[in-house]
Amino acid sequence: MKTKKVLDNTKLGMLVIAGILFLVFTLYMIGKNQNLFGSTFSVIAVVDNVSGLVPGNNVRFKGMNVGTVKSIQMENDSSIYISLLIHNNMKPFIKKNVLTTINTDGLMGNKIIQIVSQPGFADNISEGDTIYAQRGIDTDELLHKLESTGGHLEKTFSNLASVAEKLNNSQELWKLLSDSNMTEEIKLSINQIRIAGTNAAAMAKSGKSMISSLEKGDGLVNKVFKDSVMAENFAKSIEHLVDVSQQATEIAMEIKHILSDLESGKGTAGLVLQDSAVRESIRNIVINVEESTVGLNENMEALKHSFLLRGYFRKQEKQQRRDAKINPSN
Repeated sequence: MKTKKVLDNTKLGMLVIAGILFLVFTLYMIGKNQNLFGSTFSVIAVVDNVSGLVPGNNVRFKGMNVGTVKSIQMENDSSIYISLLIHNNMKPFIKKNVLTTINTDGLMGNKIIQIVSQPGFADNISEGDTIYAQRGIDTDELLHKLESTGGHLEKTFSNLASVAEKLNNSQELWKLLSDSNMTEEIKLSINQIRIAGTNAAAMAKSGKSMISSLEKGDGLVNKVFKDSVMAENFAKSIEHLVDVSQQATEIAMEIKHILSDLESGKGTAGLVLQDSAVRESIRNIVINVEESTVGLNENMEALKHSFLLRGYFRKQEKQQRRDAKINPSN
C-alpha cells in the first residue's frame, strides 16, 4: 500500500515537472518570437495602409527575419506609425535611407513588413529613427487586376472564336486562297510595294542630302535664300522674266493676227500677197530702185575724180579725218 502511494506521488511529480518544462519552453518560444529575450532596438515605420499587418508579424531584410512588429498606432488620417523591434546585430547593415513595404509571406501567407535598401551613402540606423514606406504590391489589388485581365481575355477569345467560325464558313475566302493566279498577283503586288518602299527610302536619302547641303551653305539655292541682295536680284529677275514672257505672248498674238490677216487677204500686205499683178509691179519697182542706186554710186565716184569738184571732196575728207582725231571714239 505504501509502495503504491509512493509510485503515485512519483508519477504526479513527474507530470508536474513536465508541465512546468513545457510552460517554460512555450514562454521561451513566444518570447523569442516577440524578441522579448534578445537585444533589440526600436524604429518607427510610417505607412498610409497596413494592409492587414498585425503586431507579432515578422520584419525582413534581404529575405531574413530581423525583427518583429511591436505595435501599430494610428497617428492621423493619412499616417500610421508601426513600431518595429530589430536585432542589434543588424545595425551595421541597415541604413537610415531604407524604405519599407508591406507584402505577403507567400501567395496567401501572413503579412510581413520588408526593409528595402536604397542606393547612395547614409549613416547606420539607430534607436528611435523613422523610416518611410514604399508602395508595394497589394494582393487584393493584384487579384482585382487579374480578374479584370481575365474578363478581357475571355472577350478576346470569344471574338477569336467568332472570327474563326466566320473564316471556316466563308467559301469565297477559301476560293481566293486556292486561286494560284490571285496568289501570284498578290506576290507581285507585295514586290511592287517593296520596290516602292526602296524608292521612297532613296528619295528620302536624297532629300536628306539636299537639306544637308542647304544647311552647310553649299550651292546657289542656299545663297539665294540667305543672301538678301542676291534674293532681291533673283526676285527682280523673275519679275523681268514674267514681263518678257507676257510681252512675248502679246507679240505672238499680234503675229498670229497678222498672219491671219495675210491669209485672209486683209490690208495692204494681204492685197500684195494675194494679187499677182501687184506683186510683179512691186518687184519691178525694187529692181529699178536697185539699178538707180548703183548708177548713182557710179556717178558720185566719177564726180569725186572730176577736176571741177575734186577739191571739194578732198576738203570733206580732211575735215572727216580731223573730226576723227578729235573724237576718236566716234
